[in-house]
Amino acid sequence: MLRGEWSTGERLPSERELSVEFSVGRQAIREALKVLEERGLVGVAPGRGRFVRQVRPTSDGGDPLLLVRRGHVTARDLVVARAMLEGKAAALAAENRTADDLADMRRILAAFETEHSLATSADLDVAFHESIAIASRNPVIQLMFGSIRRLTHGIVLRSLTDRTVRGAAIPLHNVILEAVANQDPVAAQQAMTDHIEAAQRYYGHDLDVPLSDVLLRRAGDTPDAAAVLSEVGHSIAELASGDGHAASGTNAGTNAAKN
Repeated sequence: MLRGEWSTGERLPSERELSVEFSVGRQAIREALKVLEERGLVGVAPGRGRFVRQVRPTSDGGDPLLLVRRGHVTARDLVVARAMLEGKAAALAAENRTADDLADMRRILAAFETEHSLATSADLDVAFHESIAIASRNPVIQLMFGSIRRLTHGIVLRSLTDRTVRGAAIPLHNVILEAVANQDPVAAQQAMTDHIEAAQRYYGHDLDVPLSDVLLRRAGDTPDAAAVLSEVGHSIAELASGDGHAASGTNAGTNAAKN
């Protein structure tokens, strides 16, 4: 489906035909099709069968990682969306944060500032942004952040391996924290927006390339960080293709998702 071997609107073969094609039982096929329906890839027309659905970002139950697989999400797309989402989250965090929230943010940044491992630094960076979303006290913002967390992890790795971006963006962590602590929503939103948009100013060609491709290419250009960049780049591509979503452990689910 994601490779275009079945076109949008095309009727799928019957469960019996799929069972023969993939050499598995009909129960396994039924479970795999249920997963595809839940992910918005397959629709059911009563009395007519199952059909390939068009994958849209707004589809109910849609997975944002599927769009990465199809090349629909670039670093620029992610920067624009994060600036909107996390800028508002920072403003709300300034209004709603608690003493415990501030303690978590300070603990995370203190660990980040003394950390030398790229992998751990990226985890802490994402954790700081997550703590802002949590402090917003808006469950929808928290849900939206969670839905792009893996992509955020990828773009954070890209930024942390770029001396120019790192120099422009990292000092703003403390500016964001200070604004949240001072309960200044305007300053918090502006600092968060400036922090995220550093990528837009300095990424160059990487802005308009699918994120997994950016990470994998950068792995080849950055020997010291090659392992973690390659791992996350492949992870995003595999999750987006469906390989990272287990469907009751059946090969049929994986193979059907790839088609």
